[in-house]
Amino acid sequence: MDKVITVLANDNTTEVTAFSTKDNTLWIREDELKAATGFELKESGACYDPLNICIPLLEEGFTQIQSGYKWLDMSRLSQKLTQACISNEDQTVWSLGLIPEARKAMLASSIAPDFEIEDMNGTTIRLSDFRGKKVLLVTWATWCGCRFDVKKWQEFYEELNDPNFEIICVAEDSQGAAVAKEWFVNAKATYTCIIDTTHKISTLFGWVNVPTGAWIDETGTIVRVNENAYAAEYEIVDEVRSTKFKFGNYTFANATKEWVRNGLNDELKQTKEKLSANTRSTSTDDLLADAYFKMGLYFQDKQAEEMAKKYLKIAQDLAPDNWNIHRQSWTFNGTAYATQQWRERTKAKYLNDRSWKYYEPLDLVTER
Repeated sequence: MDKVITVLANDNTTEVTAFSTKDNTLWIREDELKAATGFELKESGACYDPLNICIPLLEEGFTQIQSGYKWLDMSRLSQKLTQACISNEDQTVWSLGLIPEARKAMLASSIAPDFEIEDMNGTTIRLSDFRGKKVLLVTWATWCGCRFDVKKWQEFYEELNDPNFEIICVAEDSQGAAVAKEWFVNAKATYTCIIDTTHKISTLFGWVNVPTGAWIDETGTIVRVNENAYAAEYEIVDEVRSTKFKFGNYTFANATKEWVRNGLNDELKQTKEKLSANTRSTSTDDLLADAYFKMGLYFQDKQAEEMAKKYLKIAQDLAPDNWNIHRQSWTFNGTAYATQQWRERTKAKYLNDRSWKYYEPLDLVTER
């Protein structure tokens, strides 16, 4: 008997019809395939137009006719693509990971992956809309001290006052507008403000921490990527420990200002090897972790907290160096809990390896 299932793919949630099987197989009807996964069945095979790929379906068993419809074995196609394809225990929710070819294409060409996402006001934003401008794409989260950057980036934006430059400031915060919107509002931000509840942008770009920033030039090419991409340096009071501490830096912001005003000189240029190294979510386990992470976020949104914890924990175990996954998972238990878990995890990492750093070092001159 056919049933309704939920497919999580490309950071969209789609309900589709499925028919029951005894094995762990995801069959999707041809007429529902594109809406659910982005794939279409064509004469040349299963095709995904955004990446210009078509997978020939020459072997038997990829498709079948059932209940008067043509169906595709999406599990088998995902295996061929080495794409993560996971389900919950009763196979009513499936999560498909990023297609590895998308990451390979970005690393090979340095062309920024396009995305379509609503801004804080509900307007659809596409990165490709900003072709012809320099773009600073920068992430932050309410669980990070970089939340103070939201206002500083606005000051930076007003100071430059350059019609050929745009900031796309992205709150990678699964708790959404309820916690993130006030930071944009209080900053009176006039740059592009995005609240990315599914961490779509970090997934596309392979980022594992906030703040992470990318310089994207007028042709849509990524010319620099850095973690530790703060807008300023801060000193705040740790009320728990009754001490002051500093964090952040002006290095990245000052270098960004020079790039916007004067272009990409040799001192600011980042090698292709460094660009690739700063795209840190690349392994099979990383991409599998992201699929489990999205599954956890789905169940968290449905207030099925035990299920959410289960899948978020699997994601954390698969991607031990993805701080976006760690801290977002912990934050669902409260900011104090998340902070404590972060302290314990980072201390353990440092004690195990004294050369370990929370952020990848900035390859920029500190004084400019």
